Amino acid sequence: MNELHKNFHSIQINITPHTFAGLAKQNMAFHQGVMELCDNAIAASLPGEKGLIFIGLAPGSSKDELLLVVADWGSGMDLSQLENALQLGSLPTGSNRLNEHGFGINNALASLTGGDRPWALYTRGRGAAGYLKVQGPFTPQMTVEEVDTPALPQELTLPRDHPGTVYCIHVPLAIAQSVQGRGGKATDLETLRSWLVEHLGVAYRGFLDLDSRTMEPSAKIIAAVGSDAKLVPPIPVPIAGALVRRFTVEMGGQVIPVVYRYGALDEDKRDHLVLGAKAKYYYQGNQPTQGVDIRLGKRVIATAQLSEIWRGPNGMPLARHNNYNEFVGEVLLPELPRGVLSTLNNKTNLNPNDPDWQNLFSLLAQVPPLAHPKACTEKALQSRWISALLAVNPQDRVTDEMTVWPTGTRIDVLDEGADKRVIYELKATKGEPLHLYQLKMYWDGLVLDGVQPTEAVLIVPKYTSDLARMTELINDRLTPPALPDGSPSLPYHIKLATHEEKCLA
Repeated sequence: MNELHKNFHSIQINITPHTFAGLAKQNMAFHQGVMELCDNAIAASLPGEKGLIFIGLAPGSSKDELLLVVADWGSGMDLSQLENALQLGSLPTGSNRLNEHGFGINNALASLTGGDRPWALYTRGRGAAGYLKVQGPFTPQMTVEEVDTPALPQELTLPRDHPGTVYCIHVPLAIAQSVQGRGGKATDLETLRSWLVEHLGVAYRGFLDLDSRTMEPSAKIIAAVGSDAKLVPPIPVPIAGALVRRFTVEMGGQVIPVVYRYGALDEDKRDHLVLGAKAKYYYQGNQPTQGVDIRLGKRVIATAQLSEIWRGPNGMPLARHNNYNEFVGEVLLPELPRGVLSTLNNKTNLNPNDPDWQNLFSLLAQVPPLAHPKACTEKALQSRWISALLAVNPQDRVTDEMTVWPTGTRIDVLDEGADKRVIYELKATKGEPLHLYQLKMYWDGLVLDGVQPTEAVLIVPKYTSDLARMTELINDRLTPPALPDGSPSLPYHIKLATHEEKCLA
């Protein structure tokens, strides 16, 4: 590191323009590059303070690019720290796992610019009055300038003064469009932001979720287009009737607890998952998005894992198939030191050669993924409900084997006691009109067989007021069939209940 004169410094970078161009071709999508900078920002959060990250999009100097601003209010960097951070494969500072490899800034700037567009980085160490500014593209010798404030696009306003680190990056539009996956061609910034918000909400849901003790998130991410700023929400896996398995696995010289939540895709949750709108990238009920997420500490580091974990009878990775389209879940791991359960250098995937991942996956392989998971989940709900009913009234006859109509249609659960005969229909997803008609069908079928029900209950995660009104109309205005001897049967007595009310949540 050489001082040119009072306000300029020269630092040597162990990277050539050719190497930097090579980094730009590593198939990182726009959101993955942004996440590299977000990881650094969260890792730089000051002790005792919640992380704050600002991500702004503004028009570029031409139609084929946009400006990306990423700012945080963390510890920032002094000159020696900046020089280290700009080296390829620099030694990560501190112990935070989000600084895993030391390639983050290089990977992000290379991928986001396509290797040759301009970028500027502003940072200041704790207590410094001004900023250190370095701008690229990379060259073997970079000049660091001391400036008073970062120069930002006039369309964007930071939510707070005096950030610790700010990036201003010229991003080719074609790279920004990779936020939509293959085939995405949006050109307006609001649409691109909506896709970016979804990626960030999934990846950082552990940071963005409210802590059960403090009722505060440990980080906030603001995504802005011009003056329109939105908080990125935590985006959970939309599981209907989640099943839970708990394991322990030995790795890194310690025994690690593992929580595995899995079940069927809840399409209603999915359709209101991102700021009230439908998720467009994740949890789509198709082959590319089937499988489970893996969360390490508060960071989701992989999504839609299926063939990566499970194998078929022939020992080969389990092929994706439409039978698994509704299969979703999440593997929850505690925060672990660097080097345990490692990722690739650009963090776009897990390190397949890491024996710790192999040990974990062999444990998860003992619980095969659910084919047609909605049916499996509802069968598990039925079993739990039968156990709950018998625990309260062990003398009752409770069964899931009663059938009605010539078709042999099976009732979910029938509870028969001294003075009652209650039909139950259990669903893993939000109550729908069709579910009420299933109950009515069960009721009518029993009456035609000479068996008088006393009550019928639909148990679902949630239901709307319209469905409640429909239930009232069935009870008040529809007449059930007569008994086989021609005598009238009792009126319909159909009710709605939630999983939570029945302790099935």
